[in-house]
Amino acid sequence: MSPITTAERAEMRAMARELARRELTPRAAALDAGGKDVLSECWGRLVEAGLDRALLSEQNGGVELSVLDLLATIEELAVGDGGIAMCVLLCNAALATLADEQLAEVPWGARWALVPAAPEVELTVSGGALDGRLACALGAHDAHGLLFLLDGPAPLTWAVDGSAAGLKLERDLAQMGLRGAPAASIELTGVACLCPSGCTRGADGSDGPTTAMSAASARALLRAGTAAIAHGIARRAYEMALEYAHARRQGGVTIIEHDAVSDMLAAMAVRLACWPQIATDPTGLAVDGARSLAVNIAATDAAVASTTDAVQVFGGTGYMVETGIEKLMRDAKYCQLFPECNWVAHDELMRPERAR
Repeated sequence: MSPITTAERAEMRAMARELARRELTPRAAALDAGGKDVLSECWGRLVEAGLDRALLSEQNGGVELSVLDLLATIEELAVGDGGIAMCVLLCNAALATLADEQLAEVPWGARWALVPAAPEVELTVSGGALDGRLACALGAHDAHGLLFLLDGPAPLTWAVDGSAAGLKLERDLAQMGLRGAPAASIELTGVACLCPSGCTRGADGSDGPTTAMSAASARALLRAGTAAIAHGIARRAYEMALEYAHARRQGGVTIIEHDAVSDMLAAMAVRLACWPQIATDPTGLAVDGARSLAVNIAATDAAVASTTDAVQVFGGTGYMVETGIEKLMRDAKYCQLFPECNWVAHDELMRPERAR
């Protein structure tokens, strides 16, 4: 496939923008309420547009987008709803990490989720089976398949069919934000890998078939993608706050004339203008780990600050579910927790410096 042109890139971003406006924004409240049917409807629209396999080759049913093109597309979707944009990110990261023989087992339109697990998570591989438990796996509930990303001296990916024997998923009802990517607590008892020969690294530590994306690159993609989603959420918050500030009158003038409101809107605009660019390697398949970590921290912190300002611009009504603003603040806050908490990310970012 020939490289995507500038015109095609602009067209794809415009398509994502239109999808967000027409399909996602009107359904954002229903997605936040946990509607299973509305998630299926939205996912179907995204599959029709080819966004579920955007990173894959034509041979595997994809369109071979670069990482940067995918991130730009995800950002546009997040303006409509951050949760469903997260579903697109998790699915692309999972499928791009699978080996070809594993992809052959994935039906068209299936929603997969990449599940990153920290070293301290109680997941173990023994006798060719995965055991343990993991809480709050974003996008895992009702997913057709899961790809566990296990850290450690010998990184391991473990692909599991969503209906596999020994796999138990329980909806995380306390999920605060990004509910369009419903989280689940996971319990695994002797769960076999989907096509075991396709694991990135076998249980015995031997190398398996080469995948399109390494485990490290997949984790970096999650960080960069979450940053793009946070930026999309912040854009939506600014648009809504600006529109409200022009419409709401208080003291005989629109509230945008009030210095406090104007200052908050200006701060939101500045944060959007400072959106950092994400560097990729020459192949376009991997994102620099350290840079993606820093970008994730900066973007998610900025999104929380901007959505908090947006709630304040709305005043007392900003806390009402009907406005949709408080949802954006919850979504932004959840972005600070994925794929690792920001306070953990700070420590990881400085670890090489402390070791010098």
